[in-house]
Amino acid sequence: MNDESLVTDLSFRVHHTMLPVADLDRSVAFYTRLLGMKVQDRHASEARKVEVGLIGYGEKASAPFLELIQDTSENAPARVTPANIHVGIDASDLRKLCAVLEKEGVTFVRPLKERADGSGLNAWIRDPDGHELELAERHPRT
Repeated sequence: MNDESLVTDLSFRVHHTMLPVADLDRSVAFYTRLLGMKVQDRHASEARKVEVGLIGYGEKASAPFLELIQDTSENAPARVTPANIHVGIDASDLRKLCAVLEKEGVTFVRPLKERADGSGLNAWIRDPDGHELELAERHPRT
């Protein structure tokens, strides 16, 4: 918190980030198969006309996760327009991960490279709906 915060007596954490997807099965497969996430929950809401997939790296109760939402209404778009955002994902061996992603035909926005400050590696990819993902391998500074 900063000195100007009006809520210094509260605690916070990032809970989830929602991404719209055109094909929930395809997106769940991408994130679980290629990025090692686990499905934490999956359900449909007939009232909202959506299918929801919750995926992440930890327990839903304690770790941030992605909420993938597919519109299932009769006017559902065949494609979604990606938001002007990105999701950052750290990996322990980015060279190995990028080799797998390249083999699988994943679109790279920026190829694997050393970070300008020498603190590790990064690469940028797109998921099946065009959302950008920043992949990083962070090295401790000496």
